[in-house]
Amino acid sequence: MKIEEMIAANRADCSGCEACANICPKNAITMTRDAEGFAYPKIDSELCIKCGRCDATCPALNFTKKTITELPPVFVATYQNDKILRHSSSGGMFTALSEIVFNNGGVVFGASYDKNWHVCHTVAKNLDELENLRGSKYVQSQIGDVYRRVKETLKSTSVLFSGVPCQCAGLKHFLGKDYDNLLTVEILCHGVPSPAIWESYIGELSYAHEVTRVNFRSKREGWGTSRIDINFADKGHFTNTNVNHLYGRLFLRGLSERPSCQICKFKFPNGQSDLSLGDAWGVKDFAPEMYDKRGVSVVFVHTAKGKDFFERANLNAKQVKFADAVKKNSRFIAPTLSDQRREKFFAELAENPDWFSVMRQYYIQGDEEIRKIRNKNNGALFKKMFQEILSPMRKQFSQNALIVSSVRDKSGQEFLATFFEQNLENCGFYFLQPRDNGKFLCTENFSGFKFELKDNDALSGFVKKYNITGIFVEKPLDFGELSPLIIEWLKTCGLPVQLFAQK
Repeated sequence: MKIEEMIAANRADCSGCEACANICPKNAITMTRDAEGFAYPKIDSELCIKCGRCDATCPALNFTKKTITELPPVFVATYQNDKILRHSSSGGMFTALSEIVFNNGGVVFGASYDKNWHVCHTVAKNLDELENLRGSKYVQSQIGDVYRRVKETLKSTSVLFSGVPCQCAGLKHFLGKDYDNLLTVEILCHGVPSPAIWESYIGELSYAHEVTRVNFRSKREGWGTSRIDINFADKGHFTNTNVNHLYGRLFLRGLSERPSCQICKFKFPNGQSDLSLGDAWGVKDFAPEMYDKRGVSVVFVHTAKGKDFFERANLNAKQVKFADAVKKNSRFIAPTLSDQRREKFFAELAENPDWFSVMRQYYIQGDEEIRKIRNKNNGALFKKMFQEILSPMRKQFSQNALIVSSVRDKSGQEFLATFFEQNLENCGFYFLQPRDNGKFLCTENFSGFKFELKDNDALSGFVKKYNITGIFVEKPLDFGELSPLIIEWLKTCGLPVQLFAQK
């Protein structure tokens, strides 16, 4: 299949990464916006020499699914510079990594605003210029000729390239090989909204005020409030939470994102970057000592090169469990499903030249029930994709153990988990605990998945499905009213049972 055929069959297969336009030796490919404002490649038949390089370079056409046997190391971290930390979207990781590159005489490519507040990729050669690249920009960035510029720059110096996962994949396919002096950093991506919608919104504001600064992730009220700040030349200022802001709500509800985002091919484990960076949401729950109201980053390390850069960065960092980090950053492994009104929304935009009025109409619509359904579906999709990732990992264990324990406090559970991890080689294990509602709760240690089991029959089914080969029972057994049930089951389960006691 060729690029044109792929897009004609399903436009959602094209992420707009622009690798094809960059690789074309005759500049026969231009990125042209469709009715929704997203750019797709258009091939000039008079200039095209049918060399096939565009088709050979397209990440979607040449996509290969990855299978992993181990989860990547994950860290939560903050950059050790108060001013930078306060002005970064999360924990300042992008600046910490860029600083290493600059100190080695290298450059950084990333998303920036142009003079009209449109978003495009550009280069920074020092920390002062990095200011334009720092911070989240909830718009699809135009790549332009940046892949070509990266390749040329790599001939003489080191490069950090930052973008969303499909852009990192686009660069890797364009280059055709790895470079020792290239670090690729992908941003955990919720999806990319239409540039035309953003330009319509910011253009409406610009009629009355000259915009001088846009910050999608202001920390005016601390990290985690997700506020947008827009400053004007007349000293005016606009601020609101993203969910209560017209443009932000359309984005967060999945109304304005590119079709490819709903079937994104480059979520983990299929990303092609050295590092993945995002917000360490939920850090208070799984690493409370690392919480910082100025912001905390989560970092997924995919390659030896990424590990080397991470270890050299000026950070306060702690390794955490993959499952803890990914539960609050589900978009790392699963795409976001669109709002069920998306097609209608874009159809109305196509019919009305006043896009801002259509956007405002959808902003004020009640959507509570729609949002609940979408959140439920997104949660189910995340769980399904997480299970797919874990499936080959489960198969590599030679044995699986069920740990029957009444310990409920987090520190006690962590102690038991560490003990069994150290003493059971090549083993997956599951904790069985009593619940107050009269049921059992079974937790898979390496994934954090929880399974509620209503009775002994459900427990037997679980043990069979997950190939439990042995059982460890804490003494004294204290499952309250459930103790007789579990004792009865242990006598008849047909599996070897060993007793243990915490000292």
